[in-house]
Amino acid sequence: MALTGASKDKVKVTAAKAKMLGTIGGMTDALVALREEKRELQAQIDEVEAKYKALEEQLIEKLDAEGTDKGAGKAGSVSISSTVVANVDDWDAFYAYIKKNNYFHLLQRRPADAACRELFEQKGSIPGVTPFSKRRLNLRSTA
Repeated sequence: MALTGASKDKVKVTAAKAKMLGTIGGMTDALVALREEKRELQAQIDEVEAKYKALEEQLIEKLDAEGTDKGAGKAGSVSISSTVVANVDDWDAFYAYIKKNNYFHLLQRRPADAACRELFEQKGSIPGVTPFSKRRLNLRSTA
């Protein structure tokens, strides 16, 4: 089977891309293309999540209207559950309560990166904390 002109061009482009992929420019271009593909897929995911959330809200309203917290279809079943979560209205009062009662378990264990960076710059160190340089690649499109 002979290749057409368009097919030959496509083969040449594919070969050139494969050769370039080992270069910084080729790898950067491939990264830009993958980022764009990821953005397109994320847009699709965001659309599906919005539809999912809207249907979920409608289903909860329907279950409430019918006075039940369970339901089923042919492919699955649903049930409504509730969980208590904290919503802090007054951080100062909350922190004072934590400190007074030594209830530090009420906080999640994660330092604030920006505040720690500031202290590392000012004081040089923070007891119990080791600075770590997290490297990342910054990518900008030229198109």
